[in-house]
Amino acid sequence: MKFIPFCFILTFGLCGVALSQNYPAGAKSASLGHASVGLSDIWSAYNNQAGLGFLEAPEIGAFIENRFIMQELNAQGLVYAHPFKKMGGTLGFSLYRFGYSNFNDNKLGFTFAKKFGKVFSAGIQLNLHYFQQGGTYESLLTASGELSFLLFLSENWTLGAHVFNPTRTSMASFDREKIPTVFRLGTAYAFSDKVQATLELEKDLVYDPTFRAGIEYKPGKKVSIRAGLNSNPISPAFGLGLHFGNFVIDAASSWHQVLGFSPQAALSYRFNRPKSRRK
Repeated sequence: MKFIPFCFILTFGLCGVALSQNYPAGAKSASLGHASVGLSDIWSAYNNQAGLGFLEAPEIGAFIENRFIMQELNAQGLVYAHPFKKMGGTLGFSLYRFGYSNFNDNKLGFTFAKKFGKVFSAGIQLNLHYFQQGGTYESLLTASGELSFLLFLSENWTLGAHVFNPTRTSMASFDREKIPTVFRLGTAYAFSDKVQATLELEKDLVYDPTFRAGIEYKPGKKVSIRAGLNSNPISPAFGLGLHFGNFVIDAASSWHQVLGFSPQAALSYRFNRPKSRRK
């Protein structure tokens, strides 16, 4: 009897997570219910590439997620972004891997984000996808793109938008299965130095829209406490961030009412402290 729920969870995880190809990443994003398209940080390489345009120092980060606490549904990622003042833009790359030996989904992304003035940034990313499948199934190699922007409406209020795979790239030439095209629109508002709220709407061309919301509270300069909610499926999330000099450690977990918890942890490092207010 244990085999049946195992197959159900594995199938749900592979179809709902791996093949989505636009799963937001980073423990900070996860703790906010993945309402992260309006944020600007190192994890923007996965969530809204335009956010990298406001970075003022090189950063590197890595994360790991254990979806539903199953080894077969592990996800890992590595990202590096380097701003160049002369060109007014940021170059970056990101790696993402989901799955296990018999099935894994890998994405390599190359990013360029450029800010125009002090309040607007646009980003573009080119992706290489490699699907490795076990048994008699062939592995697949294809490519896709992403477009995004981030706008500061005021000192404490941002608006972000992101589209994944606008060209509707196919996964293979012999069938009609395509990598999903996903649109995200969201905002982030800082009520004070201690409280920030995020909202986001995501729409896949095939599936129903998803609403996300998150809130972050900073009781001190070195600690951040976060909570969030994802509407489709209904999944509350929580987490915290710890700041140690140029290091940031984030931990988070979301909860599915049927499948359980999905813990995630991330570590990032900023090579020198920026003087800008934007984080």
